[in-house]
Amino acid sequence: SHCKNHENIKKVIDALRSHGLTLPNLASIAEQQMGGFTQVGAHGTGAKIAPVDHYVTSLKLVTPAKGTIELNEKDDGELFHLAKVGLGCLGIVSEVTMKCVKAHNLVEHTFVLTRSEAKSQLNRLLKRHKHLRYMWLPYTDFVVAVTNDPEGDPVVAQQSSVENDASMSSEEKFQPLTDLLAELTKNEKEPFTKESMHGMGFGELRDALLAINPLNVEHVKRCNQAEAEFWKRNEGYQTKPSDQLLQFDCGGQQWVWEVCFPTGTYGINNGNDMEFMENLLAGIEEKHIAAHSPIEQRWTASSSSLMSPAHGPPKGLFSWVGIIMYLPSEEEKQRRDITEKFKGEYCDIVRDIGHDVQSVSHWAKQEMPPTVEDRKSVV
Repeated sequence: SHCKNHENIKKVIDALRSHGLTLPNLASIAEQQMGGFTQVGAHGTGAKIAPVDHYVTSLKLVTPAKGTIELNEKDDGELFHLAKVGLGCLGIVSEVTMKCVKAHNLVEHTFVLTRSEAKSQLNRLLKRHKHLRYMWLPYTDFVVAVTNDPEGDPVVAQQSSVENDASMSSEEKFQPLTDLLAELTKNEKEPFTKESMHGMGFGELRDALLAINPLNVEHVKRCNQAEAEFWKRNEGYQTKPSDQLLQFDCGGQQWVWEVCFPTGTYGINNGNDMEFMENLLAGIEEKHIAAHSPIEQRWTASSSSLMSPAHGPPKGLFSWVGIIMYLPSEEEKQRRDITEKFKGEYCDIVRDIGHDVQSVSHWAKQEMPPTVEDRKSVV
């Protein structure tokens, strides 16, 4: 696939589809441009699939000293591997050529595990499934697992032939969220009713719940437990084109910080991934952080790009963990308080526990230090 840096990912995928092709992997957000998509080291999930920059085969770079130059691995070696995740430091990427794969459907399976099951089953799930992500629900014992595999996989075909639970209506599947929202607002001037909640999606309901008291730990616990019950009622399979499943709705306005760290190799996971999550969840509970759901955990193979957070030797395994706090209303003080809590105490926990596993920030999730003094300290 050869395209300009400003081309929208969705537009590129649509163009490739007409040729029976697609990109090797996708990040969760479709509204990106090819330049940023590759230059920040965007990633999907899959123990054998590297971040997207790894699949760049050549690029054009507009530089101040040498004008427009074209780089590839054969002719430019180290410079090419630096420029693939260059963040604009070496020049501005104007064109990118990437490897493609055949367009395909994926079978997605969503199911709920306990924390101990998520830990004990992890290595089997990583090796068994092409794509795997975990969504940890703080202050609950539950983890939502989502796997994706090619439609033709015989084991997946056999498993997915088991029909989804059709005994529950859509209304019943949302009931853990709608019941809690109705209960918590029943004494308000404008309470949420069955009629007013009709047509609201999962993200809208979660935002409405959190907006009531987004930094109150006991309230967030109830919201997260209701989310766990929602996912239990929504276990099952669906089959769609790969781009429609690998890109998903991340919810409303939010703060996110994601870190990446090595966790052994595809053959031997050294356990950093589960140790990090156990320490993070314990830190949240110890510090009484109002941690919104989910904490998303994904995995990739290592990248050949020298500035990728997942740079490492072939067959390396890396884990990516993202914390989140939603900004569920437009109320200025509430948004300011959430921002302060997220950027302060919550991110500090991630930094502290990340030292032992050599975690680094996803380039796309970096924030500029707020003061001149802070900025000087990192230069």
